Amino acid sequence: MAVDVQVCVPQQIVPLSKVTELPGFNPRAISVVGTDFSAVDQVLINDIPSPDIVIVSKTELWAQVPGPLVFETLTSVTVTSRIFTLTTKSLIKFQLGSPASKVSGIFLLMQRFLKLLLTTPGQDIFAPRVGGNALAPLGATYGADQSGNIVSTFIIAVDTAQRQLISIQSRDPSIPASERLLSCKVTAANYNVVESALIVGLALTSQAGQQATANLMM
Repeated sequence: MAVDVQVCVPQQIVPLSKVTELPGFNPRAISVVGTDFSAVDQVLINDIPSPDIVIVSKTELWAQVPGPLVFETLTSVTVTSRIFTLTTKSLIKFQLGSPASKVSGIFLLMQRFLKLLLTTPGQDIFAPRVGGNALAPLGATYGADQSGNIVSTFIIAVDTAQRQLISIQSRDPSIPASERLLSCKVTAANYNVVESALIVGLALTSQAGQQATANLMM
């Protein structure tokens, strides 16, 4: 079984039920109520990490609003857990751990697929045609009614990366079934105009029958 350094970390998103602003707090802070805050990694407010978190109980925490948002409207709050899983509640975070850790099996398959998906053709001089080109829409200008074009472009990128990885892996018989791609489908894809972010869900299946689902915010 192949082993690689982990750079794609799937973090569980904690379901939330209530978010309210704490009156009289300076700096500005919010109260967040959710299912289980026993293993909180970070709190993202409008996709910016909160600089200070206080765990009040298993189901409530207080989070300081980041400086750049002190006078802004808060549109989103996301709480991620230190529990690493590949489920529908997983948000993929790209980072190199300290210390670096190894990854194999279905986690390695997901990491290799995402790397190929986000590769722009022409970046690799040894394989200039390889890459799903999923980052192509980033930086482009779209009208308010063109979100469907962004989603369509991403779905095409997933299909391209899927075909390329299956082809690449077919040349190496030493790859175990748990790390060999059978299919990858887009389960959800929505473009948030307010945040200018594409939020997508992926369902990946290995040839060993293992399944992994994860979410990306681009």
